[in-house]
Amino acid sequence: MTTIYILQNQDQFFLAKDQQWVDGRDARLLYRTTYKDEALNQLFEVNSKDVNLRIKLVECELNEKGNPVIDDDWLPALPVIVECEAIVECETELESSESP
Repeated sequence: MTTIYILQNQDQFFLAKDQQWVDGRDARLLYRTTYKDEALNQLFEVNSKDVNLRIKLVECELNEKGNPVIDDDWLPALPVIVECEAIVECETELESSESP
């Protein structure tokens, strides 16, 4: 297998080919290079646009389709959607108080 380099920020998002930060679950979209110096140049270029970023180089292998193999531990946590019953209760109370 071939070793490649990808870039990851402090929020565990990966740099995509279109210079956007993505969660990495679709490895086809990720910026990648086989050259460490090229990856470092990209890191400095991206970091110069936003100095608050903390970017690191991640070394990984390619799978049989030529996409980076991303370990699940490297991926950001998925957002949790929680239904808030208190909001529903408040709306219900408002509706009942508006009735004559």
